[in-house]
This record gives sequence, C-alpha cells and structure tokens, in this order.
Amino acid sequence: MKFNCLIVDDEPIAQQILEKYILQIEALQLVGKANNAFEALNILHQEKIDILFLDIKMPSLSGLDMLKTLQNPPKVILTSAFSEYGVESYEYSIIDYLLKPIAFERFLKSVNKILIPKSEELSTGGLDKKAEIEPTFIFLKADKKIHKYYFADILFIEGSGNYVKIYTPNEKPLMVLDKLTELQEKLPAKQFIRVHKSFIINISHIQKIEGNMINLKDKVIPISATFKPNLEGLIQDNR
Repeated sequence: MKFNCLIVDDEPIAQQILEKYILQIEALQLVGKANNAFEALNILHQEKIDILFLDIKMPSLSGLDMLKTLQNPPKVILTSAFSEYGVESYEYSIIDYLLKPIAFERFLKSVNKILIPKSEELSTGGLDKKAEIEPTFIFLKADKKIHKYYFADILFIEGSGNYVKIYTPNEKPLMVLDKLTELQEKLPAKQFIRVHKSFIINISHIQKIEGNMINLKDKVIPISATFKPNLEGLIQDNR
C-alpha cells in the first residue's frame, strides 16, 4: 500500500528536503507540492491525500488556519522553523510537529507513527474495541538507503560499538549505525531476546540450545551468564 503525500511549504529548499526524504521510503508516494495554502486546497479537492506535510507560517493563509477549513483532513505532520506553535498545533489532532531543519531520522520517526500504527479501532458485534497491533517490519538506514526488514526474516542482530549487523537467511549482513540497546527498544519483545552483550536473536529461528550455545540456521550464537536467565524464563513460558 502506498501513502499519497502532499507537501505544502513556501520555501523551495524545505520542499526539496521533504521530497528527498519521501522518495527514500518505499511506502510513500509524492503526488503534489504546493507553495501556499490555496494551491494545497486545490490539490486536496482533486487528489486523494493520505499524509499532508504542512508548513505553519505561510503568506495569506497559515497552515493552522488552513486546517480549520478542512472537514476531513488527511494525516497531518506540521513543519515549522518556530517552536512556539508546538503546543497550539496539537489542538488540531496532528500526527507530529517537525522543527526545521528536519533531520531524516526525525522525519522517519514521525512517518512511522502512520506506517506502523500501534493500535486501531476494531468493530465486533457493534462494539468498538481497541486492539494492540504489533508492527511487522522496521525501516533501517544504511549505505545512504532505506531498507525495509520484516521481523520474521531477521535471524539475529550483532552489536559492535555504535554499529549493529542485521543477519537474515538469504542476504549479506547489513551494517547499520545504531547501538544494540537502542535498537532492541524498537523490536517486539515477544519475538526478540538479548542473549549476550553483543547479540539479540529472533526466537522463532531457534533450532536447538546446547550448553551455552544457540543454533540459528547455520549460525551458532553464544549465551552469556548475564542474559541466560531471560532465555530460560522464555523457554519455561513456552513449554
């Protein structure tokens, strides 16, 4: 599924930066750019827009004033060079507020709130219930590209200082600028477990455990004394 995006900003450089970021993410599709709110409204009347990147301070009609005119607005990510609009902007049920200059990592975190929703409304028997929806993939930046990895495809992750290596069955390991501890927080806890100061494994790929070693496909991963109780508890829970 592609999410149609519209950029609204009166600064050409700001437009170019957002366009560059959008083009790096496979799930996003840029369908239009507008220099002011009036151009944006015309595009919104003609195109189906899923995500609106909207600058706040624009001539004639501000981004916030434009939002007031929309009855059914798309997902909105506000952008601004001024932090003072932050509190007011959240009265409009926006997804996020990005402060210029926008770093790619901050942009990606914002977009992931839409691409990887934490929960959604489900209707059962006429009653609305909130069900927790676990994300099934993660976006990782490496080699000046954005790589999409499904959690099910990841065998294990090896940490080394400020970098980690992502191992899958059929591809070469991907080197990513990230710390193992910080990456672990982005992974589903029920699927991934730390077994060593340098290794996180995907428990669904465990073939056997022998002594202080784990077999994952053709790989053997060590288990340290520090993290062994976590693994033993996991095994006990799944017996």
